Amino acid sequence: MPRPIIRDPARFDGAPHVEGSGRTVAEIQAVWREPGVGAVEMRRRFPDLTEAELGAAVTWVEPSRPKYEFFAESSGPPARRLTLSGEEGNWVFERQDLTPGAKPYAVDFWEDRVEQVLAYPEFHATNNLVWKNSRTGEVVDIHALTFDEA
Repeated sequence: MPRPIIRDPARFDGAPHVEGSGRTVAEIQAVWREPGVGAVEMRRRFPDLTEAELGAAVTWVEPSRPKYEFFAESSGPPARRLTLSGEEGNWVFERQDLTPGAKPYAVDFWEDRVEQVLAYPEFHATNNLVWKNSRTGEVVDIHALTFDEA
């Protein structure tokens, strides 16, 4: 079973690497970009990695984040975390149940327009929600925001 590519703040300054190895994705990709390096040479230079691990590292790209991300937590009952995220033509509402001892449950809805996804929170929380920008922690009124959708 191939080892996954992970980030661990305690190793390689948090850079992505093949779990349990001393090999970073950047190191593997740098060798792959060298002229004339193919699969045989990669296996020779990284004998501690499987072909699947090498393939995963060579093709790995940094995951992208949506342009907009907001969250709110409802104390309940039931306690829930709500998330709105997206960008033009690709919006999602997610609900995660947080009640201690309860079976974990999550639900998500995908929509084309932000107006559609803004309708979901009122059906999934029982109290007033305080929405925050996921990147800054700043409190926002999601209904008053304008989004640059064409």
